[in-house]
Amino acid sequence: MNLLVPVLAALAGAAVYGVTGVLQQRAASRVEGPTTDQAGLIRGLIHRPVWLLSTIGSVVGFGLQGLALGTGPLVLVQPVLVTGILFAAVTGFVVNRRPVDWAFLGALTLTAAGLALFLVVARPTDGNTSLTLGEALPLGIGLLVLLAASVAMGLRTSALARSLSFALAAGLVYGATAAVAKVTIAQFSGGFAAVIGHWSLWALVVLGPLGFLLNQNAFREGRLASPALAVITVTDPLVGIVIGLLWLGETISTGAAAIVGELAGLAAMALGVWLVAHRAPHVAAGGVDDDGGGRPADDRSPARASTAR
Repeated sequence: MNLLVPVLAALAGAAVYGVTGVLQQRAASRVEGPTTDQAGLIRGLIHRPVWLLSTIGSVVGFGLQGLALGTGPLVLVQPVLVTGILFAAVTGFVVNRRPVDWAFLGALTLTAAGLALFLVVARPTDGNTSLTLGEALPLGIGLLVLLAASVAMGLRTSALARSLSFALAAGLVYGATAAVAKVTIAQFSGGFAAVIGHWSLWALVVLGPLGFLLNQNAFREGRLASPALAVITVTDPLVGIVIGLLWLGETISTGAAAIVGELAGLAAMALGVWLVAHRAPHVAAGGVDDDGGGRPADDRSPARASTAR
């Protein structure tokens, strides 16, 4: 299998997701009102040109991800997208005119290194894209349970914990969306009628907006894009790996040494995310917003401050 196209497409998609994620977080964090006011969140975002442009960019990123999924295995494409957090970190330092925080960047690099180790050891291969509605039903139920738990945790916490809870929920949905998108793309070989009549297309119609809304809520509650993106971009491929292995028949190396290496890579990714979340408040505390008024990044209106508490 020629993996050059899916790897390059996934890397390009990760870069786009990283840059647009920072811009979306900056816009979402400025929308005032209670967390439960989703209509208010959408209205506030629509009136921000930067958010609209970054959302268009996200569509381009999704197209690149679709190209990668159409030409390579899910188990390969999804982990490559983890590199998006590195692009997000660099973009965040540039856009916010902050000096590079090397401890923060080191934690992100550890996450990417874990990804590289996993890919080198796992050597993922493609499987099949045939998944019936009956076969997907247990997957849907399991996703719904995890999603409900993540959202409930987010609604009962505040500040960074709330942001990360919504990010976890978004990552769950995005991982499932990637798998469903791969199944949908395969249906085009049967013509337009086959695509319209397949359950996966309509699942995308639901999962797409749901993941987008959870993502914006994660950005709204955080003061930096990188922690939320780190959780999303790690949860996303992990969910993709599970679905690829258990439902789509994809394979990875299963020798004893390979399993140890794969687990070490995944552990490094998880540790990197934890370190990012631990370091993020220190980075945010020293940041200055660039809205022209020199307002500290964590300064919020009284309405937002009350909801954060």
